Amino acid sequence: MMTVAGMTTRRGRPTAEDAREKLARVLTTALEQFSELGYRAVTMREVAEKAQVSTRTLYNRYADKLSLFVACLEMGSGGFPRLDPRPHSDLHQVLREHAVAIVRKLSQDSSVRLGMLVYREGGEFPELLKASEDNHRRHLVQPLAAYFHSSGLAMDAAAEELANLFLAMALSEWQRRVTFRYPMPSNAEIKRHASFVARLLLDGVKAATPEPAAIPAPAAAADA
Repeated sequence: MMTVAGMTTRRGRPTAEDAREKLARVLTTALEQFSELGYRAVTMREVAEKAQVSTRTLYNRYADKLSLFVACLEMGSGGFPRLDPRPHSDLHQVLREHAVAIVRKLSQDSSVRLGMLVYREGGEFPELLKASEDNHRRHLVQPLAAYFHSSGLAMDAAAEELANLFLAMALSEWQRRVTFRYPMPSNAEIKRHASFVARLLLDGVKAATPEPAAIPAPAAAADA
C-alpha cells in the first residue's frame, strides 16, 4: 500500500490494459529484432531483455522463436485491407482500391524487411516459408476468394485460384522492385498498375490494353 497526494492506493495485479501493453511491446521489439538481425541471429533472451520482460514470461506466452515470429506476422497482418463480403456493383473500383491498399501495406519498411528475411533464410528454415504462406493464404487469399464467390465471379475452388491470380498480378510490379532493389512504386504508379490489373481480370487482355495510336496514311502525291 502507498499514499499519493493524500490518496491511498494498492499495488494490485496487472490489469488487462497492462497485459495488452506488455504484449504489444514484446511483439514490436521482436519485429524490430527480426527485421534488423534476421531470424537466425535473434534469441528469445535478447527479445525479453529489450522488451523489459522476463525470459520466463516470454516463454509462457510463446513456446519458441518460431511461435514468436508467427505472432509478429499476425500482428503485421492486422494492417491488411478488409473486403466487404457483400457483392458490390462496381467490381472494378473494389478490386482497384483493394490492390492499391495491399501494395501500400507491403511497401512499408517493416513488411519489406520481413519479406526479405523469409526469402533470404527460408532455405535454411523452411518453417518460415510455411508460416509466411499460411499467413498469406489466411489474410489475403481466402478473404478475396470469399468476395469473388459472393460476387458470382467464381465458385468453390475456382474462387481461390482466381484470388491467387489476382494477387500475383497485383503484386507483380511490387515484387519486381523488391527483388531487384528498385525504389518502391509511387502512389501514382501503384494506382495505375492496380487499375490495369482490375481491368485485365474482369475484362480481359484486349479491353485492358490501350489500342495503339493509328498511323495516318501518307498523303497522296500532288498531280504534276
